[in-house]
Amino acid sequence: MTKINVHRPDRHPARALGPTTRLAIHADACIPARFPELSCRRCMDACPTGALVATSEGPELASGCVDCGRCAVACPTEALSVPGFEITPTTSGMIAIDCWRVPAADSPSGALRIPCLGGLSTAALAELSAEADGRPVALLDRGFCAGCPAGQSAYPDTHPAAPVIDEVRHLLEDCGVPSTDGPRLIAMPLPAARMVEGMGEPLLESRVSRRALFTGQALPTSQPARAPRATPPAQTAGLGRQRLLAALQRLTAAERPLPARLFPSLTASHDCADHRVCASACPTGALTAYADDAARGLRFDAAACIACDLCTRLCPEQALTLDGPGETTTDRTPRHLTRHATRTCPECGAEHSNPEPVCPACRRDRDFARSAFLAFSCQPPAASLQPDAQ
Repeated sequence: MTKINVHRPDRHPARALGPTTRLAIHADACIPARFPELSCRRCMDACPTGALVATSEGPELASGCVDCGRCAVACPTEALSVPGFEITPTTSGMIAIDCWRVPAADSPSGALRIPCLGGLSTAALAELSAEADGRPVALLDRGFCAGCPAGQSAYPDTHPAAPVIDEVRHLLEDCGVPSTDGPRLIAMPLPAARMVEGMGEPLLESRVSRRALFTGQALPTSQPARAPRATPPAQTAGLGRQRLLAALQRLTAAERPLPARLFPSLTASHDCADHRVCASACPTGALTAYADDAARGLRFDAAACIACDLCTRLCPEQALTLDGPGETTTDRTPRHLTRHATRTCPECGAEHSNPEPVCPACRRDRDFARSAFLAFSCQPPAASLQPDAQ
């Protein structure tokens, strides 16, 4: 089954963002919720109705949410989820995808019905193309978008799903797959009066509700209390990217490498002091710490990197630089990003990679003792206790 924007049981429980919306957030994966000093507006910028508001602890919901899933697709760490996007091809012919606002009777037999075509991700469309095995994958344009709250505010001249369709088709072409095998947008207009008000789908809603009873995914009917901040974060934010790479690999000839532009490049300067803050913050495990007999440092896996930019923003020395996907061949295997020789601290015996002989902890103790001594020794003399001479 192809799944997008759905509940993730491997994470801490999701918190509903409002009493009347299906949209939920996994606070342990949201960048501002984990690091209030950092901002991330990708979900808010993607929201077609302006329903999301930025706060120091992540997005909050105002009014106007239509559960279109656009924010969940934009979130780099997959912190947002919307049920209703579980899709499984059930026909042997063309795979058609239709919107919930289309009456069920007007959808082709076996069509995959989802809340909004604009909520489909690149990974989902690539997976469908791989599962189609040569069958066409068609997203049906009913002409409703202009009158839909989730419609064309972001793309006034195109269908909301067009950018993702184009991206998947370009990726397939880069993989040597004929463009005819990629997803396409097919115009099948209906009268505007046929558009269903609201975003509900009775059949799918009942199915989601039954599943929720057995999996604990049911969303509360009233706004719950704010969940405590989850620490440490779940290191599972890159599943969408893994699914995309796996789908493209299925469609690509074994001897042909995947497009280089899918693999970000991360570099480290000599200013790196091996604090490893970046590795502890990385939501996907693309950055990890390693140690061998004589050195330790950071290992980088470009295949796991989602380019969320957390590492570069949190590095105390600003020693990391994230380069966007390139067009040149890159090494797909994890590589050592930094290497720092290890030594033994003469004061406490701990192994460390600090350039100085003593470890950072002992250095801090020394600095504190020196500061305390200077503060005490430089105090002004006490005032004389003798009375002033008359």
